[in-house]
Amino acid sequence: MKILLIKLGALGDVINTFPLVVNLKEHFTAEIDWLVAPLSYPLVANHPCVDNAILFDKKRWRHSLPRTLREMRAKKYDVTLDLQRILKSALFAMASRSARRIGFNKERCKEQTWLFPFDRIPPSDPQAHMINQYFEFSAHMGVPRGGVSWMIPRTSKKVPGLPEKYIVLNIGASRIVKLWPPDHFAILGDLIDKKFHLQPVLTGGPGDIHLAKRIMDNVNCNIIDLTGRTSIPQLVEVIADARCVITCDTGAMHLASALGTDLVALFGSTDPRRTGPFRGRVIQKKELPCVPCNRRKCDDPQCMKAITPEDVLDELESLLQKERLCLIPK
Repeated sequence: MKILLIKLGALGDVINTFPLVVNLKEHFTAEIDWLVAPLSYPLVANHPCVDNAILFDKKRWRHSLPRTLREMRAKKYDVTLDLQRILKSALFAMASRSARRIGFNKERCKEQTWLFPFDRIPPSDPQAHMINQYFEFSAHMGVPRGGVSWMIPRTSKKVPGLPEKYIVLNIGASRIVKLWPPDHFAILGDLIDKKFHLQPVLTGGPGDIHLAKRIMDNVNCNIIDLTGRTSIPQLVEVIADARCVITCDTGAMHLASALGTDLVALFGSTDPRRTGPFRGRVIQKKELPCVPCNRRKCDDPQCMKAITPEDVLDELESLLQKERLCLIPK
């Protein structure tokens, strides 16, 4: 069987799709291809359950699109899974000329993609975690659900300059409304250094460099700033070796969850039941009347400002205490 997955989304969306791929590969021993965007391409291309990663670069679409279509159509797929549920992914699914195309049910589709002639998975809880929603596709194909396994590819190459023990502060997010204030991160860095004697390490993308500068200007302890300086494979190694990750709702959060690294996720406007870490701790000020509002923009995101550095420190202390207890011989 030849299967094509279409998931062009952000890093977190791709990571949440890996358990489905593992499940399909274990059941069918199928040839699995994946249509993916540039950011997540290194993870997908090196995943042990993906036979071929097909790259579509939206920024260079005039060059990328013809090549992508040729590569897709050459395979003659038995099944195409549209996991993106937007117009672009639906058009790619149609262009694949697959014998069978499977998509979300009408209520969970976006951009009127329910109009496309796809086989539809049955209606289900739209607020369920996305990993569980993706598993509905394998269930629709008659595959029994196994355990949740991501099998994140690792290089095991240490990033130079990191201490043996450190805490990752992942400072970025895909939307401004999801950001935790840089001043809060600076205070937290000093608290971590003072209380636990662990060195904080900043991570984030190139677009987060200005946030890192604000943090570095206001912190007193010695912080390592890797913001905008790591590739995705390097970020995997930084997070995998960390004692804990403190993060907003972003791809690095899902990466930490998939790698089994302890994490504290900071949530405001979005619902962690659906897009939060599959495993890990969440701080959200649910007592605020607007939480979660699911708004993409907010002039004054009190939901994030209300999370104090002390709140995060308490969760971190609990995690580190649990880790110490696990190391005590019985």
